[in-house]
Amino acid sequence: MKVLLDTSPLSDANATRGIGTYTRFLLDRLLNNKAIEVFQSGAMSEDELKKFKADVVHYPYFDFFFATLPLKLIGKTVVTIHDVIPLIFPKHYPTGKIGKVNFLRQKLALKAVNSIITDSQSSKKDIIKYLGVPEEKIAVIYLAANPKLQPLTKENLNKYQRKLRLPKNYLLYVGDINYNKNLPQLIKTLKFLEKDIKLVCVGNSFHPQEIPEWEAIEKQIALSDVNNRVKFIEDIVSDDPEELAAIYQGALAYIQPSLYEGFGLPILEAMQCQTPVICGKNSSLPEIAGQNAILVAEEKAENFAEAVKEVLTWKKKDRQAFLDKTSKWANKFSWEKTAKETIKVYQELHQ
Repeated sequence: MKVLLDTSPLSDANATRGIGTYTRFLLDRLLNNKAIEVFQSGAMSEDELKKFKADVVHYPYFDFFFATLPLKLIGKTVVTIHDVIPLIFPKHYPTGKIGKVNFLRQKLALKAVNSIITDSQSSKKDIIKYLGVPEEKIAVIYLAANPKLQPLTKENLNKYQRKLRLPKNYLLYVGDINYNKNLPQLIKTLKFLEKDIKLVCVGNSFHPQEIPEWEAIEKQIALSDVNNRVKFIEDIVSDDPEELAAIYQGALAYIQPSLYEGFGLPILEAMQCQTPVICGKNSSLPEIAGQNAILVAEEKAENFAEAVKEVLTWKKKDRQAFLDKTSKWANKFSWEKTAKETIKVYQELHQ
């Protein structure tokens, strides 16, 4: 079976985001599976793509407001829709006239798609509700953490802590700064904790920019008077997973403060690196964390702070017992399993 995978997310703005991570790891595992023959759109010219006859075409990304899906499909087609967050919080994801036209276009193109893959049961419900897709057309396939993100030796951990000038005691967030990430409440959390506890935020968007999300971050830092307690790390060496593993491992706890997530990949990354996870009890987060995180009922600073205080009361053996449990949970997710279940979707279409 010939499968054509759209690899454009590896060469555009999505390359360093979750969509790029998904495409990269899925491609790697698909290439190593003998059940199919994988072709990459990014490795072919326009003429070659026009002439190429694939049994299945897979678009690993669906944008609501840009034309990422052709109106005329060239064969059996699979699309991955990771979440519908822009449709859940429309006021915070303004589209403009062109975006509205593109949304109608994308919905029209989606009707001709044979199968849709999504990251969680939560996202599946959202896709049915907001896009009107029949339930039987949607397959839920979980993602996984980067397998190279693993706990480091004490020596290597200390080396990266010195290199990155990490605080002695810090909470951690890894990701983007979109509205749904709820970062102002995360920053405000520091107000309710001892002053020796800092916050480290890792991601490519943590730099001054004229957008509402960054302005909200700066405003909250000023309101909470925590300017000297927040550290932004923007440039993580992508080909050195030990650097990110060290940041995870050295944290008192990882906090996913999001109001909504389609999956929440950093939760599994933190667990894999043996770091306690705190997150909201919403959307896909309880589904992905299971009983292996401290879930707060309402995504507010005071609640996150109480959860942090709980973690700080743990004795060494209690913390380790919790981390052993979460590590086992995270190991149930794998990219091999993701690829295997994705191939099953391809095969069902090819029958």
